[in-house]
Amino acid sequence: MKVTYAARHVSLSVEQTEKLDHEFQKVGKLLDNNRSEVEVHVVVSQERHLHHAEVKTHVHDHDLVGKGVDADLFAAIHQAAGKLETQAVKLKEKWRNDRRGGTGIPETIAG
Repeated sequence: MKVTYAARHVSLSVEQTEKLDHEFQKVGKLLDNNRSEVEVHVVVSQERHLHHAEVKTHVHDHDLVGKGVDADLFAAIHQAAGKLETQAVKLKEKWRNDRRGGTGIPETIAG
């Protein structure tokens, strides 16, 4: 997984980017099994006392976007990464059900 950072009115050190790369490895494992085929764009900005974090990726014709806002920079980034992770899990479940020919209706209701 390739992670690119863009910071507006905020500076990120090398140690911070390495820590964030480790955070996004879990999402990378969900989406591409750590083959480095997926690119993630992280945009961090600061407005007054709030830090805004936006994490975007494009996987198999699907755009996944997670946004987080908090007074702490890393809390905002973790919030955005968590939202991206839930979207990745949901997308992975859809792929799994489509490949197995599932109807999406639980067996107790269907029959």
